[in-house]
Amino acid sequence: MKTWPIVILILCLTVVLVPTIAARPAAGAGVPKYDPATEAVFKGTVQEVKDHECPVSGTVGSHVMLKLDETKTIEVHLAPVKFVKMYELTFAPGDQLEVTGSKIMLDGVETIYAREVKRGNDTYTFRDKNGNPVW
Repeated sequence: MKTWPIVILILCLTVVLVPTIAARPAAGAGVPKYDPATEAVFKGTVQEVKDHECPVSGTVGSHVMLKLDETKTIEVHLAPVKFVKMYELTFAPGDQLEVTGSKIMLDGVETIYAREVKRGNDTYTFRDKNGNPVW
C-alpha cells in the first residue's frame, strides 16, 4: 500500500515537468545568425567582462561591454566560457580592443557577435570568415 503515494507523486511530477521541459526553446532558437554582410570593425575600451547564460551559444558565454565612445556602450558576444578558458584568454576593464564582427539586434538591443578580437599585437579568432563558430 505504501507504493501508491510514490506512484501518485511520480505521475504528478511527470504531468508538471514534461510540459515545462518541452516548452523550453532549443539553444539558438529565434536568435539572429551571424551575417557577414553586416560585418564591421568596432574599436573601444572594455568596461566590464560578464559571463552569463547566453541565448546565442546556449551555454554560459563570455561577453564584454565595449565602450565605443562617450555615449555608446555595446555588449560583445565572444564564445562559451569553456572555450575562452581553454585558451586562457582574459579580458579586463580598460583593455583597448578592435572587434571585427556582425552587429545584430538581440531581444531589441544592439549587440555584436565577435568574429575576431585584436588587443595590441594579439589576435583572437572566435568565428571563421563565414561567421561559423570555431568552438
